[in-house]
Amino acid sequence: MTDKSNIVLKGKKVLVVDDNIMNRMVVNVILIDFGVIVSEASDGEQAVNFLKNNAYDLILMDLKMPNLNGFQATEIIRKKMELTTPIIALTANSLDDEREECLELGMNYYLTKPFDRKVFIDVICNYIC
Repeated sequence: MTDKSNIVLKGKKVLVVDDNIMNRMVVNVILIDFGVIVSEASDGEQAVNFLKNNAYDLILMDLKMPNLNGFQATEIIRKKMELTTPIIALTANSLDDEREECLELGMNYYLTKPFDRKVFIDVICNYIC
């Protein structure tokens, strides 16, 4: 991670969607270090509602959540809302079938937790820098 990441990510808006408060906190701390403006949603339903009234540069989406999971939320975001905002799946699983399903639904990337901080920032920079 170079100083360039700090400059390029500063002021970017990211929506973090995860039902686990600790996961949201870890992601939030990393992103804030790079000057990212972070919004948090605890499930897919809340994320969809945020996206009705707010524009984001990137969405970090957990897959397994109550109410509306990451797969269902992504389907709504892509098909009903027709948003092209990059979506990166964040999941504890590393299953090929799950990865394929994410990409077929319109997610842009699939990243497993726990992740390396540098890899995490590099992946984000690939989509919003």
